[in-house]
Amino acid sequence: MNVIIPPKRRDKKTSFKKLVSYVSTREEKKPGEAVTHEAVHSPGNEYVSTPGFGQLVDYVGRKRETPATEILSISPKGIQRVLSGEVLCETNCFSLETAASEMDMTASQNRHCKDAVYHFILSWQGDEDPSPDAVFRSVRYSLKQLGMEEHQYVAAIHRDTDNIHCHISANRVHPTTFRAQNMWNDADELQKCCRVLERELGFKVDNGSWHMDAYGDLHRTRRDMPSAPRGAAKREIFSDKESLHGYAVRETRQILSDVIAQGNMSWDRLHNILYTRGLGLREQSGGLAVFDLMNPEGVSVKASDVHPDISLASMVSQHGKYQPAPPVYNPDRPEDGMLDMQNCYMPQLHVRDQEARRERREARAIARDILRARYEAYRNGWEKPDLRAGERFRQIVSHCLVAKAHVRDTVRDPLMRKLMYRVAEFEKMKAMAELRLQLREERQTLKDTGESRPLSWKSWVEREAVKGDAAALSQMRGWAYREKRTARKHNNAWPEPNAVIHYGPGDNVPTFKSSEHETRLLRDGTVSYLRDGKPAVTDFGDRVEVYSAPDSKSDRFNNDLAAELTAWRSGDNTMLTGDQKAVNRVLYSGVVRNITKRDGHVFKVSDPKLMASVHATEESLRNRNVQPELKQAEPQYRDEEDLRPVNRDLPRP
Repeated sequence: MNVIIPPKRRDKKTSFKKLVSYVSTREEKKPGEAVTHEAVHSPGNEYVSTPGFGQLVDYVGRKRETPATEILSISPKGIQRVLSGEVLCETNCFSLETAASEMDMTASQNRHCKDAVYHFILSWQGDEDPSPDAVFRSVRYSLKQLGMEEHQYVAAIHRDTDNIHCHISANRVHPTTFRAQNMWNDADELQKCCRVLERELGFKVDNGSWHMDAYGDLHRTRRDMPSAPRGAAKREIFSDKESLHGYAVRETRQILSDVIAQGNMSWDRLHNILYTRGLGLREQSGGLAVFDLMNPEGVSVKASDVHPDISLASMVSQHGKYQPAPPVYNPDRPEDGMLDMQNCYMPQLHVRDQEARRERREARAIARDILRARYEAYRNGWEKPDLRAGERFRQIVSHCLVAKAHVRDTVRDPLMRKLMYRVAEFEKMKAMAELRLQLREERQTLKDTGESRPLSWKSWVEREAVKGDAAALSQMRGWAYREKRTARKHNNAWPEPNAVIHYGPGDNVPTFKSSEHETRLLRDGTVSYLRDGKPAVTDFGDRVEVYSAPDSKSDRFNNDLAAELTAWRSGDNTMLTGDQKAVNRVLYSGVVRNITKRDGHVFKVSDPKLMASVHATEESLRNRNVQPELKQAEPQYRDEEDLRPVNRDLPRP
């Protein structure tokens, strides 16, 4: 087992409101998560709570919409075990509902303690399944070792992750003396508790800052090399980019270890080793920091995190006062030459491609950066095509003026001259009308070809790929791979349907509540109707998928629901595909619905042949007079939009 102490705010006003907001926002962004009526309309969704213990207890107890609580047991000491929804909790307060108020009231009695909330997590390995008694016994032992045995606390066991863990929120202020417990060195105490509990309760031994030998004695665990800082680890995990710490460790740690083992370390040697890898060393915040020579103002890492033996205290004790890096080129001693920088830190490199594909990925990343820069240059330098409309109109006017001047010089008869002027004006008007039509066609051509506005990033890349640009082709393949991954993820979320009913775009219907199906609305707008916990019918908006059922009864209910969803649509563009038998069963359910229901909605499809078959089957059933048999007891559905009761599932005769 191990312990986690979440970081607290530096202003001594710890609030878990941001933590709860982060968790809820992260869950809301999952498109495959179900949306419930209670989660949307419950007051707990807005989350109104006072800072401090209230928000922490609500998070620990998973109290989003105040689940029902059930007291399971009360010990002689007043310790309660409470089942809050699906979370098992333990508290020594009067009740779980009033625990936050009690701890806030107790904390207010100590005006010197600015932050009375204490929160830590006990976590077990993934293949362990400790009993609730063992978990809560570990909680009480840990609080006792921290000197908080009599303090108010709430502990909750969470089983919704890969490993079981228990959140403990405790009040640092004592409920009777009102003295605040000093939490100095709490991490070490909790690590010791973990080692003791592993031995006493038989948990699997985990790594930590303390370890227990065969005689039961605790010893400080010596680490040969420090672990990666939290920020560097997060960068490499979430962005797949190599951090400066990872680069420095990979390039220099082994070299530094070899030089230190040989006894050849010095300030100059240390500076030279770092420089040849594109790194520098400087004094910073009372210690030594390693930084990127290409970006000195950027992020830096502690020298002791790169190698513990190059910390300021260690280097000063062995090699004297800190000496800054010598100049790269010494003009007084040209024979020393200039150090060669063999490598440098490139943050755009993927951390997983250090070996075989590193050069190819690096070249591809640089080529795509250049491609993007080319597009930005094209976008910034793009100018709208000039049709020279004004100039062309002026040319027509000038031609008309020249014609009139020629008439004025050559024609002496006033009446003939006036007539020739009118002819020149007519020719000008005709030419202008033709030019207007021509300009309209040219503008329409520019609009159709997309030349009237700058190309989008995707269109420009496609154009460059047609010209044979390798970087553009690589970018298009990257988009295609991403679309394939998205499609594969979507396809894996649902089983293979037996029948699919396709509709026109925007032909939507409200969700329905069924007595035979569980309705689940997902955050991407998909409505899934479950039967026995498995998808039976799924409404994607543009189509409805019907899946196979384990028995004929379930299959009948699924087909009737699919027919009902189809009847509520327009039917103008409704097509059925899939297994022919499954399609026929859906059509039969639609026929039965048309015979038995008179609610203004009719099951129909756009295929004339299928619709003719539907009409023929309706006439056949009416002639056989099977309507009384169809009107059996039917499961009730409720329209989610207007809450009018309608009969949905119809059993066949």
